[in-house]
Amino acid sequence: MDFDQRRGYRRVTTQRGFTYSYYFAAPAPSTSSEPSKPFLFFAHGFPSSSYSWHKQIEFFQPLGYGFIVPDMLGYGGTDKPIDPDAYIGSGLAQDIVDIFNQEKISQVIGVAHDWGNRVLSRLINHHPECVSACAFIGSGYGPPNAQGTDPISQSKDLEKIVGYDIVAYMRFFVQPDAAKVIEEHIDSFLDLVYPVTPEVWMESMCVDGGARAWIEQDKRTSLAWYITPEDRDRQKQELMAGGLSAPLCWYKTLVQDANKKDDANVPPENYVVKQPLLYVACARDCIARPDLGDARHENCVNKDTLTRKVVDADHWVVESHPDSINAILLEWMGALKN
Repeated sequence: MDFDQRRGYRRVTTQRGFTYSYYFAAPAPSTSSEPSKPFLFFAHGFPSSSYSWHKQIEFFQPLGYGFIVPDMLGYGGTDKPIDPDAYIGSGLAQDIVDIFNQEKISQVIGVAHDWGNRVLSRLINHHPECVSACAFIGSGYGPPNAQGTDPISQSKDLEKIVGYDIVAYMRFFVQPDAAKVIEEHIDSFLDLVYPVTPEVWMESMCVDGGARAWIEQDKRTSLAWYITPEDRDRQKQELMAGGLSAPLCWYKTLVQDANKKDDANVPPENYVVKQPLLYVACARDCIARPDLGDARHENCVNKDTLTRKVVDADHWVVESHPDSINAILLEWMGALKN
């Protein structure tokens, strides 16, 4: 498939009035010896696009799987509203259901990473009938926050638990000038977000004021080993074409009253994930830490249907260890048949 020319991409305008761009491929037809395989829904995070899943698509498409892989709201060819309230969980979940309805898809296996985990989580909370099984890579399932607290307001409590300021970078990302600062220093920003070593995050992302200082000082590193120069050019072009104001809304919505009220509206019976759930933890991720994912799952995931795997990788395991991720997904989905 040719992602550069966006072949296979479709567009739909959702009930909320947002136009989404998404990669679509139907499953291979069933045969007398092989039933048709399911649709896979892939949800990316910050600051990525549907392209971040291309190594998974290239692996699973020849095996006959179908695909719905959107540019999430704020990214790529999808609309980019700059009102944080547009990014509330129920709204994002409904957008995805609208895409499913457009393609007459009743159920998918959901696979998510980073902020995509929030979309898949709310899809399960609000539309559980649409998800037959779910795979969370990195941060794990995120239950609704009925108490209305957010990671930024809880930063001191989190620091006591993990021993460092795990959400320090978020305080910069929600500032009014964050988008302008990042756009003016885009290469430095990308070096920070896609670090050459995990220690870069500990030294700058998890230190108060560290992310802003790194970016404003135009600090640079060598290219991370899992990113090609062509991929870096693509990341930069996509982000600069749309700007950072919309992608940063994913962080800003955390502190909005509308999002807190929206989480409180999730039916209590839908807090616990009833579908088979795969959690792929990243051993070297100092922000989406495996222990924090495990803690969220303790009371919100059916232990009988939970599969937990660990990869010795940092946050960007989808890009850096695609063979491991693909093998884990394939084995897990194969077991779902039994």
